[in-house]
Amino acid sequence: MISGFCRVPTVPRTPPARPSYLIRGLSMYSIRGWAERGLDSRRSSKHDPLLVWNPAYPHQVDKASNFWVPARPQAMLARRLFIITALIIVPLASLTWGGELGDIPPPAGNASSQTPAEAASGPEPGGWDLAPASMADGPSLGSVEPAAPGTLTVETPKKYPTVKLGGAFQVDSAWFQQDAANRASVGDIQDGSSFRRARLNASGSVNEEVDYRFEMDFAFFGRPTFTDVWAEWKEVPLLGAVRVGQWKQPFSLEAVSSFRYTTFAERSLVFPAFVPFRHIGLGFSDNSEDERMTWAASVYRSGQDQYGGTIADSGGYSGVGRVTVLPWYEDESGGRRYVHLGAAYNFTAPNHRIARFRSFPELYVGQERPGPVGTSGVAQPGVFDGVPFFVDTGPIAVWNYHVLGTELLWVRGPFSLQSEFMYLFAARSGLPDLGFPGMYAQVGYFLTGEHRPFTRSRAVIGQIEPLRTISRGPGAWEVAARWSGIRLNDRDVRGGQLQDWTLGLNWYLNAHSKVQFNYILACLDDAQDRYSTTSLFGLRGQLDF
Repeated sequence: MISGFCRVPTVPRTPPARPSYLIRGLSMYSIRGWAERGLDSRRSSKHDPLLVWNPAYPHQVDKASNFWVPARPQAMLARRLFIITALIIVPLASLTWGGELGDIPPPAGNASSQTPAEAASGPEPGGWDLAPASMADGPSLGSVEPAAPGTLTVETPKKYPTVKLGGAFQVDSAWFQQDAANRASVGDIQDGSSFRRARLNASGSVNEEVDYRFEMDFAFFGRPTFTDVWAEWKEVPLLGAVRVGQWKQPFSLEAVSSFRYTTFAERSLVFPAFVPFRHIGLGFSDNSEDERMTWAASVYRSGQDQYGGTIADSGGYSGVGRVTVLPWYEDESGGRRYVHLGAAYNFTAPNHRIARFRSFPELYVGQERPGPVGTSGVAQPGVFDGVPFFVDTGPIAVWNYHVLGTELLWVRGPFSLQSEFMYLFAARSGLPDLGFPGMYAQVGYFLTGEHRPFTRSRAVIGQIEPLRTISRGPGAWEVAARWSGIRLNDRDVRGGQLQDWTLGLNWYLNAHSKVQFNYILACLDDAQDRYSTTSLFGLRGQLDF
């Protein structure tokens, strides 16, 4: 016995139980060492890292006695700390560097050159298969997309009501060059600048079943104006979505599509003359499950002022319906190729049995109605200091009138073709009936490769998304051309005939702002059959959010 050491009591000759193979394997200094060693190794316990022969204890009997003495406590503690550290660091490093469980290489000696089909069928014997049986067909941990750096995603119940604020404004400048005959027909049109639209809106959901929208336009001279004010009940049996309030009635592709996404500064000549636009009404809309068909219908009051009011002892009721079909839509291209077809019908019994149909060239700036400056209250151009009506039937006594419209939109990559034809039939009491046709056709091409998107569930044109915004490239550039015409001459009514030839250049800085330039040649045959022309130059800046 050596002085300074306490005598160790005699230990039983039978060695203690061997640790499990898992603990023995985890105690190795590397996973690779464990793999090389093998799970079925039966080495002597003298070589076990947790149970070693320690000759440092001189009081211990000789090796032949097979007495077992635990290793020094300091060494055992160091090994255990190493194991715990490795178990913590390795998973954290895998998550940090974007690794997935499926990226762990198979053990040495089991590597094989699998074909993609073999790899998809599952791991080979001896490879890593860490997914539990219950998750074999489910998503793996590595398939979950991580949140963006610096963000925290928390799933919380949606709170009602919800509110989303939005708005848009358009500022226009216009220049006019008239020949003498045109000045004699419509007067001297003044150049100028004005806000075409300045809108603020709030939309959202009252609960899971009811949506709403409230929008006002502050660009109408003298007073603000209601545009959209409605509530909509979703998923009503047999009807789909049911809406009440004031909104754009379901008629015409260019009318129901937002002004934010129009190819030209103004809609075509047939729009102000024939299209029922915003009215107070009750309607419904729905679409097929694959969104290849849509349908909508509404009943409304005609002859409203800027607040939606209408007062009349007779007439003033209307009905409208629209059906669309998408015979070709290429999902593989992300909607860059499709064909849209549509048809719509509108019936109106006007207030006091009086109707009037008129239109103006496809550019507008200035006061909107005759009268003192700043007191205009009707959303129509007039003759005071704005663009006047070029064709006008004047008030006509009619019992009712019907409008039939057809729609076509063909998009093939950056190229688009859009056209609509409308025919108005007016029934008169004691006089021959009247018929007025109108149509437009336009083409557009994106020089930078974008396309005109389509919102299938509502059958409307969607928002342009530049491939490279102005902060990263040139934005999106589009060239376009349009012809539109309307004839308001029939029998004893001489409203005139107007054709517009328009060239357009659009620059989309990003998805929410654009600059438009339009040149329009307006060719007029007035009520006295005088032919005249006017050149119009328009520049617009637009921002929406």
